[in-house]
Amino acid sequence: MKKPLVTILTPTYNRAHTLPRVFKSLQNQTFKDFEWLVIDDGSTDKTKELVEEFQKISDFKIRYYHQENQHKFLTFFRGIDLAEGRYFSPLDSDDALPKDSMEILVNTWEQIDDNQNIVFVSTLCEDQFGKIVGDHFPTDPFICSIFDMRYKYKIKGDKWGMGKTEIYKKMKLNFGDLAGKGFIPEGVFQFQFDKLGLHYCINKVTRIYFRDKDDEQSLANQFYDKKNAFGLAENYKAFLNAYSSKIWSNPMPVLRNLGGYLKFSKIDGRSLGKITSELKSTEMKVLANLLYPFSKLI
Repeated sequence: MKKPLVTILTPTYNRAHTLPRVFKSLQNQTFKDFEWLVIDDGSTDKTKELVEEFQKISDFKIRYYHQENQHKFLTFFRGIDLAEGRYFSPLDSDDALPKDSMEILVNTWEQIDDNQNIVFVSTLCEDQFGKIVGDHFPTDPFICSIFDMRYKYKIKGDKWGMGKTEIYKKMKLNFGDLAGKGFIPEGVFQFQFDKLGLHYCINKVTRIYFRDKDDEQSLANQFYDKKNAFGLAENYKAFLNAYSSKIWSNPMPVLRNLGGYLKFSKIDGRSLGKITSELKSTEMKVLANLLYPFSKLI
């Protein structure tokens, strides 16, 4: 059987009430050479029965997997392992897509030369009221790194898009160390994109982000909770190991992330020896040793 060109992954946990919105938006796509990979991360609602109903009426392939709760990060990479498509898009279980999203993303990828070293096509998001989330890109197309997008051009707001499955498979992560540790921010793998290539950015909307201000505030408050210290320390460490060379050209983001790494590593109970041993660059090791006595003030 011919494999789909695109895999759309939705990790889900007790979202039977929002999954119909995702499914309807996929049914309405103008481009249909994709599979929908749904990984149920231990739901206790009617997610399984709902997806089975989707499978009966869908005009695209749907694969469903249930697992014991592992949190979104590990579920995401199980999806990478299971993906059959050449291209890969993660789609949250409470969002939706405009009807031409897949067509826009695939057509953009098909126009990109391999020698451009592109790893991800990045696009705009809008909320359910039609308002663009964050900033437009300064040009279209706009080719840059994640670091420059954030710190040189100061482009804010959620972006969404499509990568190549093979790129995700090249990312080096120790899943044994991450398993069973709770919340892991996506930056732990996203910063690796900049080691592998560049983002190709276009000013077209391909994702509808449903805003819930109360929920957003709750998530923001929980993100930096001490219970997430392990994952936050890993996130800051990933940033430092990806961008340590930026200490000379753009020191403030590096120093802020070093402060975060020291703070949450200490909360996580890591010794100074462990903290420094997991930093790859000599500069970061030296700075960590110098700043460690002041980490209580951060």
